[in-house]
Amino acid sequence: MKRITRRLGLWTIVIGSIWLAGVRGRMRDEGLSFGDVVDRDLRGFVTHWFNPLVMGFGLAGGRKSPWAVLEHVGRSSGTTYHTPIYALTAGDHAFVRLTYGSDVHWVRNVQAAGHCRMQAHETIFELDEPAIVPASDNPLVPSALRAPLDRTGRKYLRLHVLDRAPGTFARRPLELASEPITSRPPALAIHAPRPTSGVTAGAGAPSAG
Repeated sequence: MKRITRRLGLWTIVIGSIWLAGVRGRMRDEGLSFGDVVDRDLRGFVTHWFNPLVMGFGLAGGRKSPWAVLEHVGRSSGTTYHTPIYALTAGDHAFVRLTYGSDVHWVRNVQAAGHCRMQAHETIFELDEPAIVPASDNPLVPSALRAPLDRTGRKYLRLHVLDRAPGTFARRPLELASEPITSRPPALAIHAPRPTSGVTAGAGAPSAG
């Protein structure tokens, strides 16, 4: 075990050194900041590795999954995409934190169509009226944090819950994802439809246009 641990540590150092060398080269050649390069690499990792694994192995949208699945249609291609996201619902609205901003394909697709669907905990939500809102317009954000988050530019995609019913989307093998999901998952607790108002759903990507 110690031998394996040492080898893993060595490989981590080697790979990290190679990556840092590449980062410095891109900073120099493209005039980017360290943060810009890291952000680009993180997006690439999540888009081309993490998201396809989440979708391909059915880890999103299940009864106990922390991830929901957003179904949206490419605004140019007309192709239907399934994107893993983290979402919270309260009353008749769902909120998705836009960690990577609003200029990502899945957000633009939803805005162009004006509607989408979400599967969370084996429940399908029909959503419409997409709007980009600040933290101060998100009732799920603690009141003490709204002003500070507004100053940092935190944004959310707000979606109106038009309808909800038990069900799941058809599985497709190793679905591709081209935009990163949002940050760490918040606590989730979606249940089957019931008359009470506050429901919490699973909450950041495929997203070719």
